[in-house]
Amino acid sequence: MPRKRQTGQGGLYFDATRKLWIGVVDNGYNDLGKRRQVRVTSKSQSIARDKLKKVMDEIEQFGSPLGNQTVAEWGAFWLEGIKAKKPQTYRTYASILRTWVFPVIGRKNVKDVRPSDLKAIYENIKRAGKSESTAVKAHTTMSSMFESARLERITKINVAGDIRPPKASKTKRGTLTPPETVRILEQSRTAPNGSKWWVSLYAGIRQGERIGATIDSIDFENSTFTVQWNLVEGNYEHGCGGACGRKSGHCPQKRLVIPDGMPSRVLRGRYMLVPPKSGEPRTFPLTDKLRDMLQVHIDQLALKPNPHGLLWPNPDGTPTSGRADQAEWRALLIAAGVTRPEATTHWARHTAISDMSAIGISDGVIGEQVGHRSPGVTGGYKHVSSQDAAEAQRKLDERRQLR
Repeated sequence: MPRKRQTGQGGLYFDATRKLWIGVVDNGYNDLGKRRQVRVTSKSQSIARDKLKKVMDEIEQFGSPLGNQTVAEWGAFWLEGIKAKKPQTYRTYASILRTWVFPVIGRKNVKDVRPSDLKAIYENIKRAGKSESTAVKAHTTMSSMFESARLERITKINVAGDIRPPKASKTKRGTLTPPETVRILEQSRTAPNGSKWWVSLYAGIRQGERIGATIDSIDFENSTFTVQWNLVEGNYEHGCGGACGRKSGHCPQKRLVIPDGMPSRVLRGRYMLVPPKSGEPRTFPLTDKLRDMLQVHIDQLALKPNPHGLLWPNPDGTPTSGRADQAEWRALLIAAGVTRPEATTHWARHTAISDMSAIGISDGVIGEQVGHRSPGVTGGYKHVSSQDAAEAQRKLDERRQLR
């Protein structure tokens, strides 16, 4: 009489009809009290035995077998969860996975991915002539994806944690010289929306914060400006459940994804306002010149359509795109006689930070005004409405010697 197999021991037998070796092991009971079994198969007895041992080890270590999803399957599922978060984060992760990760390891089982697989992805990025920062983004994306898989018992480990992450070489931040900055500020006095470049060069706000600023950001009584919104393009999802066969953005029943648990205001189409990158509003003081310029600007806005209450909208009141904002900046530089074709709008932010540092403003005061999140930068901040913050703006005026 054959020995009875004990629970958890597993068994291996040959199915002559199918010409397969079959391994089977118990994995607890289902909701109806019936025994739940896990099966593995192979034409080779040794391979079937190895598969069975692997499943048994997983049950012993984790209480159940690890998942069998491929990287492409798990990645698509994981991205859906990211979609309900910050829109730009989703688009970055989706682009990295579809361009660099899925083509290389998309068909591999998540639990079978090895450090060498990730290194192959980084090498592909390098051979394609892409920047080192692209490899860093790929590592960050995969690290987050595999960590989620580990927590869901899809894999034993986060394989990205077993290799040294790529490092992006430090590049010098582009900044304008003091004479260039003065020429741009002077040119902005008469330029349409010129006040937004003053705010950018004094407070170092980001592009999304600039084009997402609203009229109620300004407190004229206390001469302060509060950065409370960031303009982003949201993501669409299928309203038909994917039955249309098109991409979500072209679905006839498409729906805009509203970020979970995040304050937001949908403006038009995909444009929406979400909190700034730091997650919290921040306030900085206005110089007399800047406050007066903003007052004139708002008086002019009152004569134009502005359904969303934006501070620097398009002439028809619609939100300004990042591309249009960049084009306006380049036109301003040309008009001011500043020959810097490589200068993006982010140079205004770098210039504000560089100038405040040059006149001796502490990293804490600078960081709070420009919205740095790093504890190493923001440690020991004083409140932005303090005398130190106002003094920083006054010193900037002195440095730039504006009339």
